[in-house]
Amino acid sequence: MTTSPTPAPGWHSLAAFTEALASRLPDRWTPSSTPLTTSDARNNVHARLWDLAHASWALQTVVYDRAGLLRGPGGRELLVLPRPHPHAGQYIVAALLPEALGSAYDHEDLAPHGIAVDPDPPRAASAVTDRLLPRYDRAIRQLLAGIDSTADLPFTSHRTDSPVLRHAVRTLLLVAELRLADESYDVLEALAGGGEYVCDRVELDYDMAPLVEAAAVQAVLSAAGLPTGSLFDPGIPAQLRRLSARSPADQYDVLRRAAESLAEPVPSPRLGAARARTRILSTSPAAAALPARPTATASRTSVPGR
Repeated sequence: MTTSPTPAPGWHSLAAFTEALASRLPDRWTPSSTPLTTSDARNNVHARLWDLAHASWALQTVVYDRAGLLRGPGGRELLVLPRPHPHAGQYIVAALLPEALGSAYDHEDLAPHGIAVDPDPPRAASAVTDRLLPRYDRAIRQLLAGIDSTADLPFTSHRTDSPVLRHAVRTLLLVAELRLADESYDVLEALAGGGEYVCDRVELDYDMAPLVEAAAVQAVLSAAGLPTGSLFDPGIPAQLRRLSARSPADQYDVLRRAAESLAEPVPSPRLGAARARTRILSTSPAAAALPARPTATASRTSVPGR
């Protein structure tokens, strides 16, 4: 590796150039920087560097202390590097793969590739806007299109999904109530597991079990006055231990309140299917040949076969 390029005055200052470039790009771009002094830091940047040209070569060849960073709309990020000798004074601007889309190594075929720009911010912004950003946008759209076409979720965003999931979480809380009362568990033990059993009960994919269990935990902590920021809050285990230290009666009361907060009658999928079949049968020609159903006022002796 060579040594880091020495910045010159004015726009040759990486921080000043990055800030000036950000103000001239379309939409809103926020300038900052990222350190490159450790191998881990360089590897992390390189894993997201969506480039097989100028920027990739420079990052592997030159020892940089820092790189400029531009954060834009929709998770887009641009890396800014001083261009090494014999092009000292110029800059390289390259795209980073949005963090949500994984590693750039997996999508090299779509790499938009960085560009070299002069140290004049208006001219550099024009080049980035006309050449790099359109390629960047097209590459991201191609990846997102692949996600749309291959999605295989265990449930869809249909309006009936929310009540079914809500019912599953409530069922798990009711099971936890029984375990707490009959098996001398504390609330932490009563909530452990049970997701697959509930998914089987309400006919959800077993892959949903962890989500159902996590949502049940969140409902319990909320009922206990120990709300969490999200399902993945690292403070959840400590909150559960605090709840488990309360009296059994208090823990039972919290479980009951959590279940009641989700109370909403939800017909089971099988019941819904049975009703649908009943409607079909009632309108079919064969239905006319069936014996009439006894009315509520008929005596038991009038029912055929009794």
